[in-house]
Amino acid sequence: MYHFRANNKRRLNYIVAILRNWENESLLTVADIDAKQAPQQAVPMSRKSTESVRTGRDIPCGFQLDLTAGEEE
Repeated sequence: MYHFRANNKRRLNYIVAILRNWENESLLTVADIDAKQAPQQAVPMSRKSTESVRTGRDIPCGFQLDLTAGEEE
């Protein structure tokens, strides 16, 4: 059985907050998130890559975000 330490709960709360922000901003796919973050990530002119590398994974269709899952009342 795995026991969560106090600092793990803090990390989980951080992740939940990020997911909640994405949902509030209607960022429901990885492509939506990438498009939102692209203008914020400045690429130095000297390090432009000629190769396009796709990172991350697509969110499975039918995925439902339940921010209350696993919470005790």
